[in-house]
Amino acid sequence: MMKLTALMNDLGFRILVPACGADREIRRIYAGDRMSDLLSAASEDTLVITHVANQSIIRLIELMDLPAVCFLNGLQPDTGTLDAARTANTCLMSSPLEMYETCGRFHELVNKEQEGPRHV
Repeated sequence: MMKLTALMNDLGFRILVPACGADREIRRIYAGDRMSDLLSAASEDTLVITHVANQSIIRLIELMDLPAVCFLNGLQPDTGTLDAARTANTCLMSSPLEMYETCGRFHELVNKEQEGPRHV
């Protein structure tokens, strides 16, 4: 579990639409492109990682009240998608990496946060 702002700051991915709900907790990550799977797998504390960068993903995210979307491969959505995300108060970020590497970065960060500081 991590705050959305901590994820954004620590990963260094490009922020496309700043977090309106930056204090929201992220407990789960959904990585994929099938919207039907997203509907059954996501909840209000899920960050979505996807190649789908269009207004339909934002409508779905808004419907499900999800806090953020991370696009892959440096995708830059069109202006309409960015505007829809601002209206929906959904954070958008873009990873320069592919799905596997992006998920690995999230996994490392969450594990490091859960372990806390190490005392030697």
